[in-house]
Amino acid sequence: MAGLAGLAGCAGTTLVTTQPAEATPRELFWAKNTLAEQTLDPGAARFRDLYVADLGNGDRVYCGEMNAGNGVGGFQGFQPFYMRQGKGVVKALNQGAERAAFSAEKCAEAKSGALRINEG
Repeated sequence: MAGLAGLAGCAGTTLVTTQPAEATPRELFWAKNTLAEQTLDPGAARFRDLYVADLGNGDRVYCGEMNAGNGVGGFQGFQPFYMRQGKGVVKALNQGAERAAFSAEKCAEAKSGALRINEG
């Protein structure tokens, strides 16, 4: 499950422009499911404050907060997430408490109009 968390590799970075975007219900369903699949209990995942942005390189970013099940019937609490996809491929996926600060930083960049992403 944690395999996708490291997709944002260590290659060089580039700065791309961002702008808010509208997502179809089908696209939001896909994004939420992709994120929920990384948790212990995908059916329990809850989302809020979803933000979608188009990047100048053609990719798309999904940001927000997810509350995931903790495996014993409770919840972990809402944590920021950051996911970038392009051409049908997830290029970066960061969620969970250990990646919360990074996710919040990347989402703030996306909302500001420019985002630094890993190349390749």
